[in-house]
Amino acid sequence: MDISLSSSDARGKGDLVDAVNTDDRISILSKDLLLKILSSLSTKEVVRTSVLSKRWGDVWKETSEIFMDMRYITISRYLSIDFSPYAAGWLTKVINDHSGNFERFTIYHFAYQCGYGMVEAWIRSLIHVKHVKDLTLVNCFRPFLVTSILTLDLPPKSFSHPNLKSLHLGRYTLKDPHGFDNCWNLKKLKLIAVFAEIEVFNVVLMSCPSLEVLVVDLHCHKQSGPLKIENRNLKFLCLSCSQIDGIEVATPSLEILTVKSLSCEIANFVIANPNLQFNRNYWVNGKLYPHTSYYISCPPDQDKTSIGHEVMMSEPNEYMKFYASMSVSIDLTNTKEVDMLKEVLAAWPDEMQELEILFKNSNVPRKEGETPIGRSKRKFWEETKPFPNGHFRVHTVWLFNFSGSKEEFALASRLITQGTVVMTMKIQPASISLSNKLEIEAAVTKLKELPKGHTELSIVMC
Repeated sequence: MDISLSSSDARGKGDLVDAVNTDDRISILSKDLLLKILSSLSTKEVVRTSVLSKRWGDVWKETSEIFMDMRYITISRYLSIDFSPYAAGWLTKVINDHSGNFERFTIYHFAYQCGYGMVEAWIRSLIHVKHVKDLTLVNCFRPFLVTSILTLDLPPKSFSHPNLKSLHLGRYTLKDPHGFDNCWNLKKLKLIAVFAEIEVFNVVLMSCPSLEVLVVDLHCHKQSGPLKIENRNLKFLCLSCSQIDGIEVATPSLEILTVKSLSCEIANFVIANPNLQFNRNYWVNGKLYPHTSYYISCPPDQDKTSIGHEVMMSEPNEYMKFYASMSVSIDLTNTKEVDMLKEVLAAWPDEMQELEILFKNSNVPRKEGETPIGRSKRKFWEETKPFPNGHFRVHTVWLFNFSGSKEEFALASRLITQGTVVMTMKIQPASISLSNKLEIEAAVTKLKELPKGHTELSIVMC
């Protein structure tokens, strides 16, 4: 359907419009189907559909998801007029004219496009009037722009509403923490390129005790103390911080910790979590390699994977960096945990610097009546495809708590023969009896005799 035909009706060409409308099969569709069609369009295209016909006029006002990228509202091709300063007002009208609540609302903008208090007004309307569940606000960088960072001056409890579950803020300065007062509602928080004093960040994090996912790229105005993250519900944590004296993490439920970059020394990075272990020092000559520590956990009777795993797999290019390092703890007798490890490694974008695999002590007798669901009925080493795939490569692999079990030997042998490990495999035996030590040494000897995917690969027992 051509929009120009609808506009021609005003010029007296009604016959032509009627002829077109005779074959207008879209407008007879159900409202649910129309909303599904609109969900695949940009916000600009969605609003434009209101001129197609009376039936379409108000349908866009019921869409549950809006994505608005104001960076692309710029110069008119015909009038040489810069419309971008008016984009904020147009977006405000879209929010106010919408007749329902939002599931998700995303806004990308430049600082100069927003007048004083404009972003704060959007936040107030979207959260407390439209009851949005997932809100993203990103102030984008523009070269040669003097005013590129916006300071948010928020009233207390701006982000406190039972409907708001996920919040992403990008490239803002937080004047104070009051906007986050009493934020029990938030489950996911992303603060990317956000500037504030360290005390502000600490209060913000304390005000969000229900967080399960926290992704932060924080910039402090001055070094004046450690960043403190204390949360009993947190499952996934991604850190990138500058101008901080240290980090103190107390998160007993944490399963995945990704460290992109830190300005503090390793002695000032303290984590209180028995599951996440750093067996190697990744602060090399003052430089930290991006590192992920993952305690893989999926009980055999649990169908759904953890929220941390879902987050990591949803944005692999964000959380899996080239030439990074990774530590994983895994029970190889649990098929679901093996599948989760396989998914992560298969999604890794390029060669990994170092991979630590810590084998859990899984020799626990099964309880009476416990079914073997999730246990290794389907053995990964019996599959013909490479593990995790034919493309993943890692420079060095460490195997900790190695007992020489059938599962551990099978995994190690596949990493060796299929060329997954490029340079070195280092094996740290479990602390066991002398007789078992001899068995482990025999297993390592067999591994050394296997044909290697890379002839220069060395295998050593530490």
